[in-house]
Amino acid sequence: MFDSPAEYYLRSLAGCKEFLLIQYGLCAFYWDEESDQYMNDAYNFYLFPRGRPGPERTFLCQSSSLNFLASQGFDFNKLIREGIPYMTEPTESRLRDMLAERQKSYSNDTNIINIPEENKQQIEDICQKVRQFLDEKKSNEMEIDRCNAFIRRLLFQELGARFKTEAFFETKILENKNRVLKVSRITAETEVVDRESQKKEKEWEEFEDAIGFSKVARMLSQSEKLVIGHNMLLDLLHTLTHFFQPPPPDYASFKEFAHCMFPRLLDTKYMSSLPPFKDKVNSSVLQHLLATLAEAPFSLPKIGSKAGCGYTLSDAKSHEAGYDAFVTGLCFLAMRAHLARMRGDGERAREAQAPLLKPFLNKLYLAKTAHQDSPYMNLAGPDPTPSRDHVFHLTFPKDWQRNDINQLFSPFGPITVQFMDDTSALIALARREQARDVTRTLAKCARATLVPYAKFKQLTNKTVDTKHWRKEDSITTPDSTPRARKAHNTSVALPPRSPVKEAKESKEPASLSADKERARSNSLSAPARATRKRTSSGVFQVDESEPPPKKPEPARSPSENTRKRPEVNGQKDSGPTKKENQEKKVIERFDSESDAKCVAAFKESDSWD
Repeated sequence: MFDSPAEYYLRSLAGCKEFLLIQYGLCAFYWDEESDQYMNDAYNFYLFPRGRPGPERTFLCQSSSLNFLASQGFDFNKLIREGIPYMTEPTESRLRDMLAERQKSYSNDTNIINIPEENKQQIEDICQKVRQFLDEKKSNEMEIDRCNAFIRRLLFQELGARFKTEAFFETKILENKNRVLKVSRITAETEVVDRESQKKEKEWEEFEDAIGFSKVARMLSQSEKLVIGHNMLLDLLHTLTHFFQPPPPDYASFKEFAHCMFPRLLDTKYMSSLPPFKDKVNSSVLQHLLATLAEAPFSLPKIGSKAGCGYTLSDAKSHEAGYDAFVTGLCFLAMRAHLARMRGDGERAREAQAPLLKPFLNKLYLAKTAHQDSPYMNLAGPDPTPSRDHVFHLTFPKDWQRNDINQLFSPFGPITVQFMDDTSALIALARREQARDVTRTLAKCARATLVPYAKFKQLTNKTVDTKHWRKEDSITTPDSTPRARKAHNTSVALPPRSPVKEAKESKEPASLSADKERARSNSLSAPARATRKRTSSGVFQVDESEPPPKKPEPARSPSENTRKRPEVNGQKDSGPTKKENQEKKVIERFDSESDAKCVAAFKESDSWD
């Protein structure tokens, strides 16, 4: 709970890398002049990486999370059978190159495999069957089953050499996902070329399908609409990790990367934690917030939808990603309308005009540290730097309990305790002015050792730097190039849904809207933390004249991997990510058919490390 935003980011990043994104909710809001009200179009996308031709994925899941999702009516059969695949940009670029190279080898006879002695008879028997099939002319197709991948590769080679002008060979995937070799009779000379062309075209179609939902996420990025979520840091991390590329371990580079991909973010949990909402909102849990905004002095706007296209409040499908997106967008519109009334802008004021939203933009709520004065992560500027002068690291005997610690600090008022292991804890004073007296009074305590938080972090940093830290050579950061777009007046809500451990607000949706010309593409290799400047035309430029010095990563406490006590209300430790040597990335255009510049793909590497 005493983490800086940078430390909070590293813990969250380490926690989200291992899990699979399984449902993504979007809700688009737009104003309908005819009905004089907002309308919503909502979507639930079941997401599941299928493997070939996409990447194979190994992932973790938590039994409690799966049980929770099942109790909310989540359809796991639909997830696996009909889930939409997705991949990152570096993976897409690598697989695209591999497919192109493989197709070149179709007409290349140099990659001849010598048939092992033990397989020669099997290959010869199958060749005889194909010869018999072609001579009998009873049918136009036959299937060769009970062949593993290596045997199929040998058959492609031998059958292609022997019957190149008589038959066409391809792999066929059956309904049970088994693979067989399909042999088709050639009836005309031109059919050989046509079949080869059809095979290549089919492979490219399957590859484009494997990119799947990533195209939707990148279109949202290109639209530059206002992205609204509730407690949305994990939503953003999952979105970047699964559809763009894993965020870098360097915190400053992450902020720049996230802001480049989604330049207008708004977190309704952070918005509700500030005046004029803070004193009137007792709980910022999404459903509780909705109930509060439905009562005076607030009011919910009237929201409609076309038949079968959106939600209404009577649907009440909490924890369904699309419905949570709808509720998040509804809460945002209610809070925006309240601010507009306070300013005297009237009920019909549009959020796109909104200087009133400026205090909330690009600030993501940090739930575990909020009550310890680090309430948000600022993607477009400096983060808050709260004092930790009232926080101490306490080392105590193993037999001590919480009451022993409370008794030790009883002369100094209430305290907040975060246990780190059985013999150490972080202690924060509610009466900050007592910090100097605590240091003086407890300095001579025989059974416990008290160290100021700043000194404790300094000692920890030295230990980690000496043992683990390795200086990075370079780091890849996103950049932008001009790209024109058509202005729209639309909003969308987008919460990813992942089987990560359920918190009180398990699924955080988001929402989008925008109205302005701006130019940008996605990812471009650049030196570490190059300064971004934006011209009057909306083009990002890179200033590399004075590269800042490299800094070691935030340190970890030696005891962060040990067991936490169950009564602790602090944050679960997932640990920071160690920096690796970086390699510069090569960029490719993502959409070669687009007239405008669009999301670029990183080639080769699938991460910033």
